[in-house]
Amino acid sequence: MDGTLCRLGAVRSFDPTLVVLAAAHVFGAVSLEGSPRFHHMFATVFNGSTFFAFLKKLVRATRCKLFLIIDNGPCHNLQADGVAWLQTNRHRIELHRLPACSPNLNPIEGVWKETKECTTHNRFFKTTDERDTALRQTFVRFDTTPEMLAGQVARFL
Repeated sequence: MDGTLCRLGAVRSFDPTLVVLAAAHVFGAVSLEGSPRFHHMFATVFNGSTFFAFLKKLVRATRCKLFLIIDNGPCHNLQADGVAWLQTNRHRIELHRLPACSPNLNPIEGVWKETKECTTHNRFFKTTDERDTALRQTFVRFDTTPEMLAGQVARFL
């Protein structure tokens, strides 16, 4: 999760310096059934292993079968143990890959847009911990106020 910056101001005689923190690595999934629920997991890196850990977390968190829409990002490529686990748990979860270059078909993209607008857009964080705390607070608001996400996922219902 990267911040976005609209303006940068500096005194004419000084060169502006922009400090950029490393991007937050957050896996996320949003349910479309009933009022939207958001599930997330922070990760140190995006790769098949951390994605696999997120899938297992999602399955543990719900009783219903999950139909997860994913893009073709390299982090969504599972290794042999993840592929075997998916096969064993196909009664609990199915992955559906989107065509290339089609983020408009993925409901989670609206959640990331809302997250940026509420949390990181035009804001400076001194540390990654400060940024991650702000993200967690936003995610708690998503849980307690599902209407924040309703507009982002309404077109998929």
